[in-house]
Amino acid sequence: MSQASDILTEMLGNMPGSYQKTIGFPTYDLLAAVSLRMEGTDTAIDEAKQQLDPENLHDSALDRYIYPRSGLERKAATFAHGRLTVTGTGTVEQGTLFESGGGVQYYATETVAIEGEGTVPVTCTVDGTAGNLPAHSVTQMPVAVQGIASCDNPEPIGGGYAEESDSEYYARYLVVLRTPATSGNIYHYMQWALEVAGVGHVKVFPRVQGVNTVDVVIADNAGQPASPVLVKSVQDYIDPDSEGAGRGQAPIGAQCFVTAATGKAITVSCTVSKSDTVTEDILTSGIKESVAAYLAATVFTQDYISYAQIGAAIMDTPGVIDYAGLRVSGGIVNIAIAERECPVLGEVTITYG
Repeated sequence: MSQASDILTEMLGNMPGSYQKTIGFPTYDLLAAVSLRMEGTDTAIDEAKQQLDPENLHDSALDRYIYPRSGLERKAATFAHGRLTVTGTGTVEQGTLFESGGGVQYYATETVAIEGEGTVPVTCTVDGTAGNLPAHSVTQMPVAVQGIASCDNPEPIGGGYAEESDSEYYARYLVVLRTPATSGNIYHYMQWALEVAGVGHVKVFPRVQGVNTVDVVIADNAGQPASPVLVKSVQDYIDPDSEGAGRGQAPIGAQCFVTAATGKAITVSCTVSKSDTVTEDILTSGIKESVAAYLAATVFTQDYISYAQIGAAIMDTPGVIDYAGLRVSGGIVNIAIAERECPVLGEVTITYG
C-alpha cells in the first residue's frame, strides 16, 4: 500500500518543471488532496485483493468463499451425550440435571421411571469437548429428585466436538479440490467420513472383505482413535449396519465397514535444559503439546514417527534451551506405524538439568 506522501512525490515528479511545486501553490495543494484520496483507494484495493485469497479469510467470510464453490458447510459443534445408571425409586423427568465433579452439567433427554435401577440418556448442556468425560465422572445431581439415590456413568461420555476451525474447514476444502469424489470412489468415502463432525483423519481400504466392500478407518480431529460414538455416527452416515442397502451415502450394493484407527503409544524421555522464564510444570506441558501436535500431523500421512522430528518438536517448545538423551519408545530410531494405526502420545518423562 502506497502512502499519501509517496503518491504525492510521484505525481509532482510527473508534472512539468515549469510548474511551481511547493506548498501553498495550486499544483502542490491540489495534488496533495488527490494523494490523500488515492491512499484510501489503494487501501481498499489491497483489502479486496486479500479477500481473493481464502487463506486470508476467517469465520463467515471463509464460509461465503467455500460454500458457493464446493457445497461444503462448516461442521457445527456437537454436544457430548451418553447414558447414566440411576438408582432409587422415582421418576427422572426430561430436563433433569446431572453434574460431574468439575461442574459439567448434563440433562436427561427423556423421562424415565426408575424402580431400583434404570438407565437415563443424557446430553451435555454445552457444546464442544468439555462434555467428553471418562467413566464414573457424572455422579452428582445439583437439584435433588425425590426417590432418586445416586447416578453414575458406567461408560465414557463422548461425541462432543468443537465447531470446525478455519484451518480444518479450509483443509477439507482443499481435499475436495485435489481429490475429486465421484461414483463412490475412494475419495468419495473420504469426503463422506470427513463430513461427520469430529472426524479429522480418514483412510480407505477397498475390497478388503470381498467384492463391493469398503473399509473406512477413522481418527478424530485431535488425531486420536475415534470413539465408539463417532464410529457409529460415520457408519450410520455412510452405510447403516453395513448392509449395502443404499440407506446412507454409499451406493446400493457397496458394503462399508467403519472402524477406529488403532492407537500406538509413543513414549518420550529426555533431559532438558530450560530457560529461567518458565517453570518445569509449564514447560513439561508445553513439550507434551508440541510432541502431540507433531504426532497428530502424521496420522495416515506417513508410516513412521521420526526420531529427529520428535527432537525438533521439543526444541521448538518455548523455554527449551537444549535437550539430551532423547529416547522415543525406548530407542533412538524411527518408529514404524502400521497402515491402520495412529500414533498417540504415551508417557512423557522429562528431567531437568
